[in-house]
Amino acid sequence: MNLSTNITSELLIAEREILTRVAVGGPLKDVMRDIILMVEKPSRGEMLASILMMTEDGANLVEGAAPSLPDAYNAAIDGIPVGHGVGSCGTAAFTGDPVIVTDIATDPLWADYKDIALAHGLRACWSMPIRASDGTILGTFANYYRQPKEPTERDLEVIGMVTRTAAIAIERHRNELVRGRAEEQRELLARELNHRVKNLFTLVNALLATSVRAEISVKDYSVAVRGRLDALHRAHELVQPGLSPEASSDSAIPLKTVLTDLLAPYVDEGDKFMLAGSDDLQISSRATTNIALVLHELATNAAKYGALSHPDGKLLISWSSVEDLQIEWSERGGPVPAAPTRVGFGSKLINRVVEGQLRGTINYRWEPHGLDIMIQLPLKSVQ
Repeated sequence: MNLSTNITSELLIAEREILTRVAVGGPLKDVMRDIILMVEKPSRGEMLASILMMTEDGANLVEGAAPSLPDAYNAAIDGIPVGHGVGSCGTAAFTGDPVIVTDIATDPLWADYKDIALAHGLRACWSMPIRASDGTILGTFANYYRQPKEPTERDLEVIGMVTRTAAIAIERHRNELVRGRAEEQRELLARELNHRVKNLFTLVNALLATSVRAEISVKDYSVAVRGRLDALHRAHELVQPGLSPEASSDSAIPLKTVLTDLLAPYVDEGDKFMLAGSDDLQISSRATTNIALVLHELATNAAKYGALSHPDGKLLISWSSVEDLQIEWSERGGPVPAAPTRVGFGSKLINRVVEGQLRGTINYRWEPHGLDIMIQLPLKSVQ
């Protein structure tokens, strides 16, 4: 049995072992490290291999595994952009084709990166795109050499085999991440539903109480309660992701309309709250649900603990837009506010939507005279 046959046999055995590990599951970095060591072993130190992984936005490549390359070199290329002329790997990820650079010192693809490579004694780099089963680029598999070198047909066969193995491992890992995120989302929705149901009972009780006046008749009381419940229903429709016509429509919605509908259940008199801002400011249908959800939570808190829970309470909401959309929520005349001692689910939900979904910020100021909340959102996230 010749050397080539021995190498092939060793690679096939090692590949089966790694695929078994992939099927069982385990840390992706450990699996990729084993893949690298598997392919490097027959070369006896001549080849130094690397796996770079594509970021989720497809813009950059980050280190997956490169146990034999110098740490300083790995750090220097970690996060390189995907694009033509970004060495072998950045170009391979950009074009989707193998990129064979036989001499880093003279190849134009390495013009901006050759100094760091040559400083670490790297003279050749062959890079192969790693593809998912649907053709999506997952990353790159690269072979480095300390001398200028061209691949043989045998080299390309081995690289292709290792690239397929790496693709299976990375794709499995990504699928597990997707399933994990879906499970987190289901858990969040379940907690949100529980939170809303609790709030709904609290609000209905508050609405019934605030609708009672000594001189009111049963008929008038019924009309008042039914009107408030109907308004609460309209407001609830705005915070149903994708389930209501308002939330799923392609047309933009005036921010003032969203605020008016959300606040309607909590007030009888028109002077209970004041809205100050442009009537023309529109928010996209995609952003409507997120913004309505945040404002609904703030209104719920105001009705339970703040200005909307007190006969003398007043609420002022103003907004403006230049580079960002700024919404200022000010409560006056209600119970003396105090900073919460713990962060409840409602507050966590608000922060998650503002910071995570809308890429904005929210700041609270608890003062002796009332509560001020400033929400700042990038216009591109709401329009």
